Amino acid sequence: MTDILIAHASDPHLAIDTLRIRAGDLLNKRVLSYLSWQRRRRIHRTAALQRVMEDIAAHNVDMLALTGDLTNLGLPDECAQAEGWLSRLPMPVTVVPGNHDALVSSDWHATIGRWSPWMGPLPFPFVRRVGPVALIGLNSAHPTPCFNASGDIGAHQAARLAAVLEETGQQGLCRVIMIHHPPLAHLTSRRKSLRDAGRFGACIAQHGAELVLHGHTHVSTLATLPGRNGPVPVMGVASASTDTSDPARAASWNLVHVSSLMTGYRMEITRRIMLPDGKATTTPPIIFTFAASSPALSGISTP
Repeated sequence: MTDILIAHASDPHLAIDTLRIRAGDLLNKRVLSYLSWQRRRRIHRTAALQRVMEDIAAHNVDMLALTGDLTNLGLPDECAQAEGWLSRLPMPVTVVPGNHDALVSSDWHATIGRWSPWMGPLPFPFVRRVGPVALIGLNSAHPTPCFNASGDIGAHQAARLAAVLEETGQQGLCRVIMIHHPPLAHLTSRRKSLRDAGRFGACIAQHGAELVLHGHTHVSTLATLPGRNGPVPVMGVASASTDTSDPARAASWNLVHVSSLMTGYRMEITRRIMLPDGKATTTPPIIFTFAASSPALSGISTP
């Protein structure tokens, strides 16, 4: 039996208080996010994020899956700051970008491209192997008009995703998709939604997957999508830096324990919640089992 531990965290929104924000940086959509940050800086706290990262490190995970919004404005200096933060984390990391990381059209190499060591091999969707687990990273973050935080994967990424899911499924791997935007319409408002959620859902229905991880909503949620062989769990997680006593929104991370069995996989998922009083709490485990018939996975059952 092979056991793999994947930590899922999202939306750290690293503080920008020490960065120099120039007036010229804000002559676009970024000004709205900058004004929003003046309010959200009281909610997204560095101390809360530090507790989450320390808790993840204490669990000796094999990989941290980080589903976007490392920044607030997507500025080059912010992306450089996030690069330094990623390099200091004591565990392997795989990251996909969020809408705040791609607020406006920017030089890839000066911004999100700085995180390529934690995203490769590109292009999207990329695949990173962690034992029998295939982490499949999608990019749903693209510049949008003001007052719009939606995303999409596009036809080209969807076609590549279909091929990747088929290939990794034939290899008998446990396929975990990482995406920033939730792929179900009811999980967020239209202006914050995945515009082509139907395209994404059709791909999963036809080609299957074992788990979808997302962020963006700042709320911890569990839903499902129809898969080729049964329902596919869709896990959202609250922002990793939110300082609140609301357990659905408090700084949290998901622990995904994947066990490789003779007949497939067993997946146990718990959520670790960091409350403002310094206490940490763990939700009861949610368990999924995926039966395999060589070479492709052929079923899923839930208790």
